[in-house]
Amino acid sequence: MFEVLINDSSAVAEARRRAVALAVAQGFDEVRAGQLAIAATELGTNLLKHGGGGRLLVGHGPGCLALLALDRGPGMADVGACLADGFSSAGTAGNGLGAVRRLAQRFHVASWPGRGTAVFACFVRSGSPEEVGRGTHDDTLAGLSVPKPGEQACGDGWAAHDDADGRRTVFMVDGLGHGTEAAVAANEALAQFQRSRHEPPTQILHAVHQALRHTRGGAVAVARIDPASATVAFAGLGNIAATVLVHGAQARRMVSHNGTAGHNARKIQAFDYPCGHDGLLVMHSDGIGTGWALDAYPGLPRMHPMLVAGVLYRDFVRGRDDATVVVARTGRP
Repeated sequence: MFEVLINDSSAVAEARRRAVALAVAQGFDEVRAGQLAIAATELGTNLLKHGGGGRLLVGHGPGCLALLALDRGPGMADVGACLADGFSSAGTAGNGLGAVRRLAQRFHVASWPGRGTAVFACFVRSGSPEEVGRGTHDDTLAGLSVPKPGEQACGDGWAAHDDADGRRTVFMVDGLGHGTEAAVAANEALAQFQRSRHEPPTQILHAVHQALRHTRGGAVAVARIDPASATVAFAGLGNIAATVLVHGAQARRMVSHNGTAGHNARKIQAFDYPCGHDGLLVMHSDGIGTGWALDAYPGLPRMHPMLVAGVLYRDFVRGRDDATVVVARTGRP
């Protein structure tokens, strides 16, 4: 994803231009690209008028494009009322969020008085039933990767695979350092994950370790969610953090061994963690601080995973490295 810091009207225009350019590059037609332009403008304007500025993130997936607006402003006491057309607290027409909700194929909001707002809107490339379904069906997994400020290439990456038996495997890589060479390592790790995704987590890490020998290497981690046994098997090498949260239980931080994939992997080992059938797996690179707790955001664990990822990014991004957050529910995809 790329990020535009919204602190004046020119930044709103920049976010709109870049979002439309990405949409066109992804094959969006003129109508869909125009709808996206409206949404980017409305979200950016809302960040200025209601949030005192904020961040607008734009990214793409298979046949879709996502907007994520994040601010740390006064928030909304009644989200439903603020979504209604004609409602405004800033003297405007009050059509902003309502318009975005109508245009988007997926739309979710999280807000708390005094704690800011996160808005996630997803747009599919065309109106075909196949693409609408593919772009809107999975509300159990989401993630974001943002390069270090000033960099174009992102040295972080993530991927996921769902097996026919209901197990889900989530993979994350943080290429050593940042910039182009870190991105080369990350892309090689992601390619190897696709080749090894059916193997046990430890075998995936062994294969990635070998694949990264000709690169600068990086931190890597694999989490396999098994809904049948309500467990997560986790294997990590380096400083990728992973936590499983189960309703009514204490958050469990997962164990990752020291080392750098491609260079130093003295011990690769998987550990099993109970996750329940309604738990939440959170993984992130070291571009995100580790001092977070979701109970500081009432109701957030039950919301869309992209909102969880967005709020953690907003409040805990370090700003001096690439940053990735992935959130997955532990029930069946």
